[in-house]
Amino acid sequence: MHRFILYPIPTLRICPWILSLLAMAMLSLPGCASKLQSSLIEPLINDLSTATAHHRDIDLVIDGLPSFLLLLDGLIENNPQNKRLLLKASEAYASYAVLVEIDDTQRARQLYQRAKEYGLTALSLGKKRANKLQSTYTDFTQFIDALESSDLPAAFWTASSWGAWISTSGESMSAIAELPKVIDLMRWVLAQDETFQHGSPHIFLGVYHSTLPQSIGGDPQKALWHFDQALAISKGQMLMVYVLKAEYYARQIFDRAMYESLLNKVLNTPADLVPKLTLQNIGAQKKARILLAKTNDFF
Repeated sequence: MHRFILYPIPTLRICPWILSLLAMAMLSLPGCASKLQSSLIEPLINDLSTATAHHRDIDLVIDGLPSFLLLLDGLIENNPQNKRLLLKASEAYASYAVLVEIDDTQRARQLYQRAKEYGLTALSLGKKRANKLQSTYTDFTQFIDALESSDLPAAFWTASSWGAWISTSGESMSAIAELPKVIDLMRWVLAQDETFQHGSPHIFLGVYHSTLPQSIGGDPQKALWHFDQALAISKGQMLMVYVLKAEYYARQIFDRAMYESLLNKVLNTPADLVPKLTLQNIGAQKKARILLAKTNDFF
């Protein structure tokens, strides 16, 4: 499965070295994270997320974000039950992994796994049936049935990073065996709010129905419907939808003309039409160039 997205609140440019110093302080000074968190760190995290989402330089972001991730790790080490921090860490690790995956699938898998673990922890906080998250499929469905609308963000980031971890796990049967749980969790998200994160639940399910054989859940028509719903919800402004529709749906039905048209549309659309989608859209354009260069390998 696939995922993406990086966004947030007002804008403040923050140098990576500042984050490095903060992260080092978190990891070396007892109690530092707890003291800094409430008045300084959480606003800084939100501002950094916004600045990152607006950025045009993927390499700079990839180089700078590890310090941000270490900062979150340090905060959570001292505040393991803070749901806001766990959610932000799950989102940040998953979003960073999307950028890394373009060039390094194995490293991205490790990042997705960490995002998944943070998401699962956030989702289980305060739940009487938390143990069912890691249990059988039947038990897991009972856990989903008990979720509330306030669990939507945690459910989305858990399912998104979990699915991405499975998709980067190659032929691992143990990983693939977890897929039904992920799909049910994302379908719950879709039922709660199909517009969440610009229609991302539809994107996820579009990839799902495109990649699997029909005998185990794949369905090209459902895939097409989900991709088109995501395009309608996002008003065509989230360019990664076009990339994934090309990579998964167009390739599955062997439609070269559609494949090339979708990818060229991505390259011919300004990445910064929606400021908060700038970095994600530049990442989509980078991936579109890679896929176009491989056209003859696929068709």
